[in-house]
Amino acid sequence: MKFLNSIQVFIIKIECVSVILLLLLMCILAFSQIILRNLFNFSFIWADVVVRMSVLWVAVLGASLATSEKSHIRINFGTKPLPKPYDSYLEAFLSFLAITVCVFFSLVALQFVSLEIASKSIVDSLNAPEWFFTTIFPIGFTVMTFKFLIIFLGHMHDAVKGPEGGKAE
Repeated sequence: MKFLNSIQVFIIKIECVSVILLLLLMCILAFSQIILRNLFNFSFIWADVVVRMSVLWVAVLGASLATSEKSHIRINFGTKPLPKPYDSYLEAFLSFLAITVCVFFSLVALQFVSLEIASKSIVDSLNAPEWFFTTIFPIGFTVMTFKFLIIFLGHMHDAVKGPEGGKAE
């Protein structure tokens, strides 16, 4: 479990740096576009596309970061009134459902990217393949699957051993 947690910490650091750099890029490009359009009647055609694609990447990376902090959107399905260790079993079950959904979305996203590759569509203003920008979907959902797996294993550990490491009642 420590090894998985160290991998997760490494992934979180990469995600944080990526989000910061993308947000910085978005702000600089958006601000420069406003200045260039209003003062010089000029703009970079590619900048708007880069900002839109960056928003997409930041959204998926943000969802992944929220998952690692257990701040993701979730349904509290009767977890409050349950006694220990049953709440941990329910949380583990809900985490398993989240894993299942993320695996499904990862596979669908991978299929989407493969269709983009097969279509050979190009983002004209960047002269770059469109599939490159959509790779965030399978990557993001795969990373979220991994994070939900760690959450699941933590809940199963709590259910079996108890939250303090002793035996569950």
